[in-house]
Amino acid sequence: MQAFKLSVIALALTAVAASASAMSSIDDAALSQVSGQDGVSIAGDLNINIGSFKYTDTDDNGGSVSFNNIGIKGMFVMTVDILNKTSFVGAVGAAMASHGLSTVAGSASNATAAAAGLSDVDYNLALLAPASATNPFGQGVYDGQSDVVQFAFPNAGLNSKLAPTITVGSITMGNAAATSNADGHTASFGSFAINNIDMQGTKIWMWAH
Repeated sequence: MQAFKLSVIALALTAVAASASAMSSIDDAALSQVSGQDGVSIAGDLNINIGSFKYTDTDDNGGSVSFNNIGIKGMFVMTVDILNKTSFVGAVGAAMASHGLSTVAGSASNATAAAAGLSDVDYNLALLAPASATNPFGQGVYDGQSDVVQFAFPNAGLNSKLAPTITVGSITMGNAAATSNADGHTASFGSFAINNIDMQGTKIWMWAH
């Protein structure tokens, strides 16, 4: 029986070793061919504390201001996707339409775009080729070809009470006397809080230029 147990263990170790030897690293070229991934979802519970954020104006007459005891707390859900041109333009068009801008060519809502025979989307993103004489932005902000990274905070039904809150304990000015007010504390603008920053529905796009 002992010999049988040892044989089973040896067989298992052999299988593991064989599997390991079959594995190899994937270089960037090979990794770029991997498809079928639907993006990345990220969820977080923030509990960030920053002792002080200080801004100093370095010119001859400059001073400084400090934001002290900064707290960022709350939860969020975010997705990261890579969009091709068609998906990106569609996403931007839908976003613009939600703000009352038309995506129809020759839209009367934008006289300049209409005069150029462009939709509001084309006009505002300069989706024509950068060298085009009719491109209203010259080099444009988007080349109409590049893939785009999309960071989205989906409408996941997260209770707004769980959304991140930013608090600042005090705001003090540089060179203030250590006991410059009646209660013996450094003069301060006081504290403030930005509560429950609900970003659900927000999308951020990023691309290279």
